[in-house]
Amino acid sequence: MSISPKVAPPLKGDSDGIYRIVVHGNSGTGKTTLSNFLGQILGVPVFHLDEIHWRPNWVEATSEEMKTELTKIAEQAEATRSGWIVDGNYESKTGGMMDGYATDIIWLDPPFWEYFPRSLWRTFRRLLGLDKPCAPGCQETFKECFFSSNSIILWVITNHRKARRRYEPRWAADQTSEGGSGRWKRLGDVGEQTRWISEVSQYFKSL
Repeated sequence: MSISPKVAPPLKGDSDGIYRIVVHGNSGTGKTTLSNFLGQILGVPVFHLDEIHWRPNWVEATSEEMKTELTKIAEQAEATRSGWIVDGNYESKTGGMMDGYATDIIWLDPPFWEYFPRSLWRTFRRLLGLDKPCAPGCQETFKECFFSSNSIILWVITNHRKARRRYEPRWAADQTSEGGSGRWKRLGDVGEQTRWISEVSQYFKSL
């Protein structure tokens, strides 16, 4: 089945059909789920910044360590002309370096009321051992999650507007109507995300 030339592809990619995708968004917005889906449908490896940043027992990687690891990923992909998916933020340590290598940047920006309950539910599932931790060897406790200055729940609440202030100007400036490259895509509520995922699935299955 051929693709109509009038249909804009849901992902930009490069001229060789290689996709290097960064997925941004607040914790709980669905980055991991989307990244794993894209990795599966495109057949490229997925790298979660949580797993690169956190070492066992909540030891944090340094900025230099993270940048070294990400540089290896980017250079290996360039050498082999292959793609990748990277999800997460950690701009204070990485400087957003993977955005510079990306062919596509997906910003998940659903309403807070929509994804916050999902964050709570996911947290409870990790505490009960029903879901894997955010990084190997990093077990959470009830006290840390709900009664700590490092609480993931507190992070979700306080980072919602920060994430929007950080990414909205970049997304707006990148729109082709503003002379940008068109690499950024902003996905809002679950309905919009679901429709886009369906478009991606249909497009690549038709190739």
